[in-house]
Amino acid sequence: MYIRKRYCRLDVALASSYTLTEQSLLLKSVKIGILGRVLSVFRVDNVLLYVDRAEAWREASLIKRVLEYMVTAPYLRRYVYPPHVPELRYAGVLPPLQLPTHGVGGPREGEVREALVLRPVKQGVIVEAGLGRPVLVKNNKAYRRGQRVLVEIKSLNPLVIVPAETDIYSGFRVRVENSLRSLIQRHRKTHYIIATSRKGEVIDFNKLRENKDTMCRKGVLVVFGSPDKGLFELARQEGFELEGGVDEVLNTIPSQGTRTVRVEEAITATLSILNLVLE
Repeated sequence: MYIRKRYCRLDVALASSYTLTEQSLLLKSVKIGILGRVLSVFRVDNVLLYVDRAEAWREASLIKRVLEYMVTAPYLRRYVYPPHVPELRYAGVLPPLQLPTHGVGGPREGEVREALVLRPVKQGVIVEAGLGRPVLVKNNKAYRRGQRVLVEIKSLNPLVIVPAETDIYSGFRVRVENSLRSLIQRHRKTHYIIATSRKGEVIDFNKLRENKDTMCRKGVLVVFGSPDKGLFELARQEGFELEGGVDEVLNTIPSQGTRTVRVEEAITATLSILNLVLE
């Protein structure tokens, strides 16, 4: 399976209070698992967690740890994560992402896999790539121990592994931002920022297509509110006007049939539309 990463960078930002609605680690893990699947399905490049209240710092750490665990190839997790990590107590309920680089359906010639550098040697590096034993990758690059890299299976018999030079989609990265305000300030010049709100302009597919070149030139950052507060309210809470810091405020679920829309539902609806426009 070869799925390339996006030509147009697509980043998503959401409040770290996303999991505060759940009372147990089990339910929080289930909720993060749903989020991880949605982000991967739509080939999101970066996930930005902005801390929207003091008690959400701990949630930010939890969400980041669980999402990063999900995006790690299953055969590498025991090398990357020590046993009995508290945040990963219920890792068993997390759905597999089945990313193209996770060894799904392999091994096979031409397959690209995530690998972990175990140690450097004269000819290159020894890596763990889920192939039953550590393997040598010949190269001239200065890889360091513990680095995660992409490798390609050139041959199965004999086993030949080489560095992968590819644009394959290998998952997302996760970062934490101090606040909504700092998030927007940091990315105003580097991204085309779309804020989502039921108070925004109803999304127009034709207008999105017209703005495609502008959006892709920078990269798109889509910002979502928290489970109990919209972006306008969060912005006022932090002392700034939302519209002055973003490029557009869009309502991506007009005429909604429920009183509220959950964050994961808003993300799914919004990215479904953008997926038809962004390459």
